[in-house]
Amino acid sequence: MSQLSPIPIPSLFYTNLNSVRVSVYGSLDGEFNWSDGWRIEGNVYGPHCKLSDTLPARIKLQDLGDGDSLLSTAIVPDPCPWSAELPATYKVTTNITKNNDVIQINEQQIAFKTLATNVTKLELTDLNGFTKRWVLRAAAGTVDSALSDGGEQCRELRLSRVIVDPDFEDCSRATAEGLWIVAVLNQSGDALQKNLISLSQWPCIACCLLPAETDLGGIDLPNHLLCAAYITDNQELPSWAELIFADASDPTSFNARWSSSVIPVVAHQLTDYNNDREARKMCTAIQAGLAPHTSYAGYIVSDRPLYLSQD
Repeated sequence: MSQLSPIPIPSLFYTNLNSVRVSVYGSLDGEFNWSDGWRIEGNVYGPHCKLSDTLPARIKLQDLGDGDSLLSTAIVPDPCPWSAELPATYKVTTNITKNNDVIQINEQQIAFKTLATNVTKLELTDLNGFTKRWVLRAAAGTVDSALSDGGEQCRELRLSRVIVDPDFEDCSRATAEGLWIVAVLNQSGDALQKNLISLSQWPCIACCLLPAETDLGGIDLPNHLLCAAYITDNQELPSWAELIFADASDPTSFNARWSSSVIPVVAHQLTDYNNDREARKMCTAIQAGLAPHTSYAGYIVSDRPLYLSQD
């Protein structure tokens, strides 16, 4: 294989996800013209899942012809969406060729996330295409502690993890072993744009949490990534927010402001806890304290503030 200057790894994305099939794409921008013989070949192979027996299939990527970028697609039948209970993933092999000579081979992972908002609720679509409500319950901690037993306790408790600036290893392990992550981000500008794009590739990221004052002007929000605003005091809801996270230490004032919200609201409390089982009980207590008024989209706890000063 001839050694040329480094070629970017193709971008992966998917569209038209439903219970019957999903379209997976590999794309490469830049000076790799279709008319000069450049192509993306390869295949999608899966599903794979640590928690279930699977019967993987291999689907060939098909070239889509001349255009603004190299683009190939594979129609994957009967896709398995990713969830903590069934963390199904697919391996995508992309061969960059020129005039039928293989120049570069890459292996990447893709998974299909169905978590979405519906008015004031969070919803997941299961393997049969049916939609069901999903309530976020999460505790701040580490991925290592959540997965020390392979994630069994967190799955039993239906408990997710709040992680400040999760890295590649965090997301890779959470995806493989089945752990939802709420990603708390503190960046701005180009650094934030880069991080959002990176996190959008991981199905384990339930949402990205940003301070309400974050300026997203000029930032293109990736597909398949929910962005939540953390609201303190009397801050206004930013236009980019798809969810609201807010302090629920005072249930009366919390309900007074958020019970009539038109988008999902997650209640947060600062509290001490020694383990995940205690944290899960505290999430239940928050829910019980707010329940006489309305049912919110989620309940999370942390033993320290979620945000440091952005100064």
